[in-house]
Amino acid sequence: MMTAAQYSNSNVFALIEKEQSKDLYIHSPFKAFKSLSSKKKGKFFEHLYADYVSGKGFKVEKPDNSDHDRKVNGRKKEIKGSFLWGAGTHFRWQQIRPGQDYDDVVFVSVYPDHVEFHEADKVTVAANLVIQDENGFWIHNQHGGKRVNSGTFFLDGIPSRVKWLKAV
Repeated sequence: MMTAAQYSNSNVFALIEKEQSKDLYIHSPFKAFKSLSSKKKGKFFEHLYADYVSGKGFKVEKPDNSDHDRKVNGRKKEIKGSFLWGAGTHFRWQQIRPGQDYDDVVFVSVYPDHVEFHEADKVTVAANLVIQDENGFWIHNQHGGKRVNSGTFFLDGIPSRVKWLKAV
């Protein structure tokens, strides 16, 4: 058995404390949100977006099916959220599936001091993610390596630098 006091004096504790001190969200009101499991984060990204657009007077409805998260002003929205990665170099929005039933993808970006909402329609998302490079690699493919089109993609970036994203 290792006591809490012994753990507090261990090298592992010191390494974890050092790692935690690098967290950009350590003093952010979004810290607890960032600490949630991926599934719970997804649920709250959906609620955050719904609250935001309903506050702007948009009509928010439940989805027609599990291929999208909400309907906003009659358009099916798939909502993807992310916190800054690493030393704050970029966001990574994952599990983007152009084969699903939605009209737009909403990209929620949670910075330590604010949240931004951007979106792009499904055709634009697919045109910018379902692409191969000159070597035949699927550069945004999320599963199965770069030689396979898994149908699931990711986007790395800062919203203001992704020219095809539009602020909501």
